[in-house]
Amino acid sequence: MEQGKGSPLQVDWQADTYWRNRRLSPAQLQVHDIRLEGWKADVGPMLEIKEVYSSTLLPDLENRDQLVNTMRIEEATKNWNEQNQLKILAAEYGWMNCLRSRRVQETIFDPPDHHKCRWIHISSKFSDYLQGCLLGLSDWSKSPSDTVLSLQQLEHCIYQNERFSKHGRYFAPFFQVLGDRDADAKGSEDTPMLLSVPFLDWSVEGDPPPLRFQIDPREGYQSSRSSSHMIRSILQHFYRLEDTSDRESMQVFTKHRPWQTDRSLDLKVRRWYGHYPSSLNVDELWVLVIDSRHIVTFSSNQSWKSRWPPLQLASRIMEVSFRGIRNSFLLSTKNQDYTSSIHVITALSGALGMLHRSFWTDITLCLSDRYASYLGHLQYRLHRSPSTKLVMDLLQVQEELNIIIQIMDQQISLITSLQSAFDGTSGRRRGQSHSSNKSYRHHASESLPHPDRATYRQYSFSTLSDPISQLLENLQREYVDLCDLRDNSNSLINRTIQLVNIRLEDHGKAILVFTIVTIIFLPLSFVSSFFGMNVYDIRNMTSTQSLFWIVSGSLTVGTVGFAIFLAFYGGAIVEWVFSWKENRRRRIKPRKQPRVLTEQRHTGFRNFEVLDAARLTKSGILIPLNDHGTRY
Repeated sequence: MEQGKGSPLQVDWQADTYWRNRRLSPAQLQVHDIRLEGWKADVGPMLEIKEVYSSTLLPDLENRDQLVNTMRIEEATKNWNEQNQLKILAAEYGWMNCLRSRRVQETIFDPPDHHKCRWIHISSKFSDYLQGCLLGLSDWSKSPSDTVLSLQQLEHCIYQNERFSKHGRYFAPFFQVLGDRDADAKGSEDTPMLLSVPFLDWSVEGDPPPLRFQIDPREGYQSSRSSSHMIRSILQHFYRLEDTSDRESMQVFTKHRPWQTDRSLDLKVRRWYGHYPSSLNVDELWVLVIDSRHIVTFSSNQSWKSRWPPLQLASRIMEVSFRGIRNSFLLSTKNQDYTSSIHVITALSGALGMLHRSFWTDITLCLSDRYASYLGHLQYRLHRSPSTKLVMDLLQVQEELNIIIQIMDQQISLITSLQSAFDGTSGRRRGQSHSSNKSYRHHASESLPHPDRATYRQYSFSTLSDPISQLLENLQREYVDLCDLRDNSNSLINRTIQLVNIRLEDHGKAILVFTIVTIIFLPLSFVSSFFGMNVYDIRNMTSTQSLFWIVSGSLTVGTVGFAIFLAFYGGAIVEWVFSWKENRRRRIKPRKQPRVLTEQRHTGFRNFEVLDAARLTKSGILIPLNDHGTRY
């Protein structure tokens, strides 16, 4: 290991075989501590998020095998299979117990180096890490049986909410409190919880650069087994059983490039984003609450993205959503504590507001602006030349907006259920599932101050002091804007179809004139060509010109009449022919297929009954007799 000037200690984790053979190492984690910092004397201590570098964890990691050696597995469960599974998980992830923050800050008068909450973020899509993190970060000294119960419910919860898709595993939005359902009666806030919700993100053309924090070393041959979910485009998210590769190039984020005509926007995109967005994707945020002081988040959001504007999920949570919540939270008139329950709302706000202007006003390529700009472009095309191609483009926009609105419906439903599950009196979490709408509730609406008392710049337009109500309000505001864009696209589609129909009516008149002229002069041209052939019997004819007009006139009248007859009665004739053939087939079929003999089974012998024997005898079919002299 080496230490550079002005930089944290650099450690070669791959040099140690202990970390080389493990799917997770401290270098692949983003560890943050939420703590009070007395950085301004006139304001007092402020909540801040500080990143904990992996090299600073080396003293704690000296006891990395302590959990494996001290786990009371026999006391936790009597099942031999569960004991064996716990030993395997402890050998793989037991070192994470060294990441537990043993120092907890209860009030602002405690020393400032004590932690409020420890947050670990993993850029991953592997569900195996959920069980490993829950086992490694849990406190096994209190109640091992409760931890085992939480692990069992976590595995069952993942299996229950898993859905099938051609493009990879995905999960329905859910939240589930794990462990003892009577935790509220015991006065405990340390019951684990698991939450999963989809959110929108974008990708770039070509292969993205490698992740900064995590590429699973065994991903190549174990991704099909352990992949929690795949990053999918919005079309793959909606059409789960179809191959949408031929339509991916038709996405608004792919074919609409507003920076090509706007020089200022082009400079902002290249300076802030580094890459031009090419497609709109659906990622999933997983939140695993270990206890009131430890929380783990998972997502596949690429960590190579720019940290300012914070397009990385972890950076957005630190730079945007955390600041907006802590400003109102810190100056509360009541004694509160920043726990994992509050950080769940912080993480949700950072993920769900990734591309929404309502969460961060300085975002350049937010969803509403992007689709509004493209609809303006299509409206300009509508005034110039309405066409069926324009209708297809408008339908594509409407389809994408419907998918985005559907995803936001799921998000709002989950947040609403989570809000209704908060306890307004005790702040203790109840061990109930999402389906029963009883989980846990934090007393926030009464204890949080008014936003005008905040001393730091607010990052949202909300005037609500409750963080989860603020999150809901921002989502609903963006939801209304996207619904308006969908309604506008619908009106543009109707208007385009009307204009196209008007033009088709004019085209129909032109086609009618062309058809009349063709029907009249095509027989004349045929007769003229026929009589103009330079052959012996036609060249030496003694007939006058009247023969030509008799033949051509008759042929013209016959052709026009036959065409009119087919136009008005052709469909009825075809239908009559098909019905006549069907009736004839039904009449002939019984004659070709004689009656068959059916067998009736009885207790001790077989008896055969003849169906319509008279008809069979009449038709010449011989019916043999059995030993008793009766016909079969």
